[in-house]
Amino acid sequence: MKKNKRLLLLVSWLLVTVGCQSNLEEVPISFLSESNSFITAADATTAINAVYDRAKIIYQIPMIVLGDLSGDDLLVRPDGDPAVNEIDQFKYTASTNYFDSFYTNSYVAIDRSNRVIENVPKIAMDTKLRDQIIGEAKFLRALHYFNLVRAFGDVPLVVKTTTDVVNVKIPRDPTDKVYQQIIQDLLDAEKVLPVSYTAAGEVGRATVGAAKSILAKVYLTRKDWTNAAAKAKEVIDSKTYSLVADYRDVFTPEKENGPEHIFSIQFSCIQPKYGSSMAENFAIYFSYPINLTGGSLQVTDSYANSFVAGDYRKQVAVITQKTLANGTVVLSRTGPHLDKYWDPNACGAGAARNNFLVIRYADVLLMYAEALNELAGPGADAYAAINQVRARARKGVNTTGPQDLAGLTQAQFRDAVLQERSWELAGEGHRRWDLLRTGKLLAAAQAQGYTVSEKYLLFPIPTFERDANPSLTQNPGF
Repeated sequence: MKKNKRLLLLVSWLLVTVGCQSNLEEVPISFLSESNSFITAADATTAINAVYDRAKIIYQIPMIVLGDLSGDDLLVRPDGDPAVNEIDQFKYTASTNYFDSFYTNSYVAIDRSNRVIENVPKIAMDTKLRDQIIGEAKFLRALHYFNLVRAFGDVPLVVKTTTDVVNVKIPRDPTDKVYQQIIQDLLDAEKVLPVSYTAAGEVGRATVGAAKSILAKVYLTRKDWTNAAAKAKEVIDSKTYSLVADYRDVFTPEKENGPEHIFSIQFSCIQPKYGSSMAENFAIYFSYPINLTGGSLQVTDSYANSFVAGDYRKQVAVITQKTLANGTVVLSRTGPHLDKYWDPNACGAGAARNNFLVIRYADVLLMYAEALNELAGPGADAYAAINQVRARARKGVNTTGPQDLAGLTQAQFRDAVLQERSWELAGEGHRRWDLLRTGKLLAAAQAQGYTVSEKYLLFPIPTFERDANPSLTQNPGF
């Protein structure tokens, strides 16, 4: 009974969210009908903003915990969150609370997307703006399903709005079917999304480049090397994006939404509630500028020691001490930390200005190199793509740091790309998926001393979800 009440409240809340009025006009009890929720262009904008807003819950520490911690670049101190430690050490179960939160919030975002896709076409408004908003909703729906299917495998494919709790027995759909929907949504989105936004308050919304970039990653995950390479090349050839000259500027809050940032979840310090939590969670303890706190997320010793001499990325990203604004030097007592998310002007506890970088141009270049190598071995274009990333890591000094690659076999180049992605993208939510895609997740876990089996290639379906929906089967081994 308690579970049914919770689900009823959730559905009611979903229905109310996009139907809120900006005035105090009395509304009849039938206001839950969406005919009263999508009337004007402003309603359409409010509804799509609600989809972006839900992504902010997922694209902070939850995405890093699920996307990085079961890799080999990050770790959490033993005195950190027990649930996070369970994931880090491959001791998680279906009751580990991060899974339920991730799963539930993803489906809330998907339901909000469905409401936009179904209802915005009915609004009498500018057709170009209408199509764009629908494209944004399809992009975001695809993004959340991509996360779900990589994490859990087969998941329920829900592309209609949730209107009641009478039928909650929704079975899991095959992975292939879910991917078909993801690909179609992204193909639809890229046809109607703009190249960029310039109006105040719109920077950071989904663009055609974002749709193409995520689609390239979807194809890469599916080992559809031809389409992955083609879609990544479309992004490269668009000349819309470029690597920023200084790797540090990729992460500096004052330089967010720059030429390398293809799609980011937006955070700010307009109010503390709009801030992100990465800065505090990665900070050396006693260094975070608010109350001199810090977090328990760190990089592994093996990651910190993996860089070649002179790699500027290590200088930017890996630290064992922090100098504060007043000159105080804070030493780490627990090993190396990741400094990408440092914000000296954070606005509150767990609230800083760092955007979450869902995908950036360096990622696209490395995907392009990987796909080309899988198609025909390392050719000139594959080398050119990865060597762009390596050249920046030398910071203009050709006598030290990562040198241009040449003369590698296909297998050697494959390993080089995976290593480059580790150096370049650590702590950005990619490592688990990279290791899974290349078939090296279990070996990476074993190298860290963990006892693992093939069941860990997927996360378990959360216990609460299976209690609420008896039609959900569990992944093998859980």
